[in-house]
Amino acid sequence: MKHWLLLVIFIGGSFLRLWHLDKIPPGFTPDEAAQGYTAYSLLKTGRDEWGVKWPFNLRSFGDFKPPLQTYLMIPAVAALGLNETAVRLPNALLASFTLVGVFLLAGELFSSPVIGLISATLLAISPWYLPLSRGAFEANLTVFFFSFGFYFFLKMLKTPRWSWQILAALFLGLNLFSYHSAKLITPLIVLIFLGYKFWPLEIKRQKWPQLVKEAFAGQRLFWLAFGLVFLLAYASFFNGGQTRGTDIAVFHPTDNWQAVKEERWWAIKAGLPAPAVRLFHNKLTYSLVHFSKNYLSYFSPQFFFSEGPGEGTYGMIPGRGVLYWWALPLLLLGIYWLIKSPQPEMVLLIVIILLAPLPAALAKGTRAANRAAVMMPWINIFLAAVIWRLFKIMKEMRQLKRAIVIIASLVVIFYFVASFGEDYFIQSPRKIAPAMLYGRCQALRWVAKHYPQAKTVVVSRRLSEPQAYVMFCLHYPPRKVQEASPAWREYSRRHLSFLDQLGDYHLGKFIFREINWTSDHQLKNAVLVGKPEEFPGEVKVDKIIYYPNHQPAIKIYKTINYEK
Repeated sequence: MKHWLLLVIFIGGSFLRLWHLDKIPPGFTPDEAAQGYTAYSLLKTGRDEWGVKWPFNLRSFGDFKPPLQTYLMIPAVAALGLNETAVRLPNALLASFTLVGVFLLAGELFSSPVIGLISATLLAISPWYLPLSRGAFEANLTVFFFSFGFYFFLKMLKTPRWSWQILAALFLGLNLFSYHSAKLITPLIVLIFLGYKFWPLEIKRQKWPQLVKEAFAGQRLFWLAFGLVFLLAYASFFNGGQTRGTDIAVFHPTDNWQAVKEERWWAIKAGLPAPAVRLFHNKLTYSLVHFSKNYLSYFSPQFFFSEGPGEGTYGMIPGRGVLYWWALPLLLLGIYWLIKSPQPEMVLLIVIILLAPLPAALAKGTRAANRAAVMMPWINIFLAAVIWRLFKIMKEMRQLKRAIVIIASLVVIFYFVASFGEDYFIQSPRKIAPAMLYGRCQALRWVAKHYPQAKTVVVSRRLSEPQAYVMFCLHYPPRKVQEASPAWREYSRRHLSFLDQLGDYHLGKFIFREINWTSDHQLKNAVLVGKPEEFPGEVKVDKIIYYPNHQPAIKIYKTINYEK
């Protein structure tokens, strides 16, 4: 019976993730376009767009992405061609199988297939997980590998067969190449699981040498394989990946510590002694304050229930929390039970949930749902355990009262889930299209169709990494990109973070820079593609690409000297 129920959950969850995959979320982010094109370039030439053979860290447009998601796109691009569906399909499929992984993980942890089924159901309809699993977002990938990896790790701890060791090492090792934050949080959770197994009386007797021996005895194959992959992952990270980590870290502020300098200046001006000024206002205190603020934001009511993430670039709906409101009493009840009577499995879940946002808190910005995505399976398993305990309590109720409570609860849950579904599949295109950078491919494909003879096409840098869209949307020949990309490395020589921070760079007839209307509209045989604000209001453009809410997204203008 449980397998049939799991099949229903899997089919339903898959439908929610695959339906209109190319259209929802609306738009297409530079990350998706860049990774899709890299997969296409690797498929056609065995090199990325920068001419590097099968890289461990993808330079992309300067952020050095982990490689796993891009490599998983290659079969889909080979089968379906270079398009939005092919780029998003691997993530959506893996997200569907994650429901199976969470079922196995929760069932193994609590020795209860019912808790596994409830966990999988909650994840299938999660307002946090569903949006992340429909785009080509790396955060979704790490949830898949976490779920299966720690299921096999639990099986290995109970029965250290070589098969469990290999599978645990494989999934947890691959996870290190899925998302930069996974390199930090995966080893931490491995240690937490070890503590969970060896927590009982032995620790109170302080038999640490024996504990260490037991932790590794019979599991040498896992530790050897995982250790080698761990070293490889970190070696690759420091071969370019650290550039991205440093750029977004709280200890590398955008203002280059100007805020600290100003605080020191005002303190000295007020007469505070220099030693005290350095004590209160320094890089360490500044970083710790911002780290604490970031960390606490992931446990705030705003993030969980009322407002959700701080940005909409990952398909998340603004003004909607990452959890349903009906999860609030369940969380509070579960914490109350945990304090009153600690259960090892629930303690384990809470510890992991508290650790999960650490990588996200180390990055600039608050409430980034993608960076804290690793929290998702553990929160849903925690909620599932609370729900199952409530069901057991309700068995003591009279039949009529129990039926009323269950029906009322299901009605409330159905309403919130249906409301989210309507908001996401019907309303979200008009809400999140600007954040998802809607219209780039539509604009470039229109130009390619209507102005194929244009000598020059100026594509504004304000469109965010426009070269990624030109390459992806127009299926630009990879070898021609590889010929042009050596000149793009100038961004690195200037110590810039991203390619589009260069003032001017080229790809064939495409020029990437901000539009200078005064001079650009007089270019001969040229087309200008840019944001609406880059064109004078009185100018009649040739084409306007509109957001789903009917606001102008991109304008296209052929210059006054254009000749067919």
